[in-house]
Amino acid sequence: MRASARSRAAFALVLALLAGPLHAQTPPEPARNPRATLEPGVAKLGEQVLYRGEVLARSGESVQFMPPEPDSLFTWGTPRVGRRAFVMPGQKLPSGPARGLDTLWIEIPLQVFEIGVHTIPGVRVVTRASASDPPRLLVRLPDVRLPVIPVMTAADSNSKLREVHGPLAAPWWERVPWLWVILGLLIAAAIVWLVRKLRKRKPVAAPAPVVRPAVRRDPVAEALADLRALKARRLPEAGEFSEHAFVLGRILRRYLEATVAITRPGDTTPELIDHLKLSSLADGEVQRLSGLLRVWDRIKFARDPFTADEAHRAEDAVESFIQSSSAPKKEVA
Repeated sequence: MRASARSRAAFALVLALLAGPLHAQTPPEPARNPRATLEPGVAKLGEQVLYRGEVLARSGESVQFMPPEPDSLFTWGTPRVGRRAFVMPGQKLPSGPARGLDTLWIEIPLQVFEIGVHTIPGVRVVTRASASDPPRLLVRLPDVRLPVIPVMTAADSNSKLREVHGPLAAPWWERVPWLWVILGLLIAAAIVWLVRKLRKRKPVAAPAPVVRPAVRRDPVAEALADLRALKARRLPEAGEFSEHAFVLGRILRRYLEATVAITRPGDTTPELIDHLKLSSLADGEVQRLSGLLRVWDRIKFARDPFTADEAHRAEDAVESFIQSSSAPKKEVA
């Protein structure tokens, strides 16, 4: 009897030992085992800590973390989320359809700016049957507690702090309006330069106008000089009868304009002859001059034949008329 009881007790012990490992290898249920931690577990005032959370879900199930609930005491940063295959301790990572569970994780920076022990509410995990369906709460991560201590601990209570001072004034070289100072110096230098320039400038008396005596012209001398220059060119010998007639006629016209009062510059040959008829010249001289003027016009415009002897006789006739004392003369200034 005692042996059988001992055998049954040993058998029960073996079953208990075998049941323990089998129960430990049983995979957890989906959306279970939510965990949340803070690193570091104790933070100074305003120090950044890292909130970490994990939860299990079925592979392929649409599961997501919701943003933390707003609270004026907490300042949350940008979250990082991820998903990886769940692996039981001591097992290899399954692949393909054999993989049944995934681990969803989230990391969010957190800052608290109030001293004390604060309870950080767990982040909500929701699921969706489809993209158009509203989210359904699957699980909430557990709350975690965060002690926040002051930056200066009690051990630093005897430390001496500097007195509070107002803002320091800028140095004098930063308060000086250098732009206006430089502009003022340039203006002053320009004024000094202008004053010196005006003092060095001596008044210069304007030169007295030079009054030149009027040169008295001698029509006879000018006409004879032009006539000698014409003879020196020897145009008739070169066959230039038209040029010779033009120059000789111009000498006679200038002499008449300077000596006969009623003749005008620019008169045509008929107008000049009419004016000569009204002058004090003798009729014989008027006829001789009229003949010369008409001959020169025919030579210049009609190309009438002319000889060198006739050209020289015309020169002598003009020279004789100029030198004749019977021609009235007018002195012109």
